Amino acid sequence: MKCFQLVAATAYSLTALLAVQQTDRTTAADGGTFVQVGTHRMYVRCVGNAGSRPTVILESGGGGHSGDWTSVQSAVPSDIRTCAYDRAGLGRSEKGPGPRTMKQEIFELHAMLAAANIKGPYVLVGQSIGGVTVRLYAQQYREEVAGMVLVDPTHESSVLGSLRSGGMVRLREKATGRSVPAPRLVGPSDVPEQPDIDYLAEELAELYNLRQENPRPLADKPLVILAAGKRPPPPPGITPDVWSGLRDERDAQLRGLIDLSSNSAYLMDASSGHGMHTDNPQLVARAIQAVVEAAMSGTHVKL
Repeated sequence: MKCFQLVAATAYSLTALLAVQQTDRTTAADGGTFVQVGTHRMYVRCVGNAGSRPTVILESGGGGHSGDWTSVQSAVPSDIRTCAYDRAGLGRSEKGPGPRTMKQEIFELHAMLAAANIKGPYVLVGQSIGGVTVRLYAQQYREEVAGMVLVDPTHESSVLGSLRSGGMVRLREKATGRSVPAPRLVGPSDVPEQPDIDYLAEELAELYNLRQENPRPLADKPLVILAAGKRPPPPPGITPDVWSGLRDERDAQLRGLIDLSSNSAYLMDASSGHGMHTDNPQLVARAIQAVVEAAMSGTHVKL
């Protein structure tokens, strides 16, 4: 059984809890909604035609929040439904059970969408590490996903800074084979951030292995990869030559993501840095529209 499949008992606990709890939805001043998910509330803001399908789900990068997507939501045509949300402990969402793994966050997103009655199928849009999250969501809930936009995403083989490994490393290579804890809706939320409960290396290694088993997991579902053309300066301790080589590698990795689907397009935007959704929201909105239209018509995606 793959790491990101829910065990039957966990799936049952989710169904049972959602069935018996009174769905607590509170409307925020900006039109967003606070949704009860287990013992914590999560914030989501949807705009556009509520009856349109597929629904677009906007997944932020590390430390990001729903407000980062405001300009993108404004730029997407109003006949497309877009929903931006805050992961537990970020933005307006309350802290959720720890440890905060991507497996846990995918589980909570799925539960939040059900509790908020946000119906699929979904076009998933992931920025930075959110790109890994939406790919793992699509692995687990394949039938719910109609298409995908990856916005300067983290790659499973990226060289990243790691507290657990003490520097810049190809993080998936630091995986030790530990099992990622099963997700849950109930549990302590005050689990401190410690290297020994950081499972990102294991989760990136799992995504890498899944891709080796199935190089085209999205089959012919429409996919757009957007890459940032502006390069940031090297981080402390990294020479310009080494950093240039790492950025060249990363550019090649992102171009290679077009192979996740036979129906894909790639574009590098020279005017954007890593935060493409705030640097060039019109481009991200255009990519979303292209994927939605391709998913609805069953045609090849065109930017």
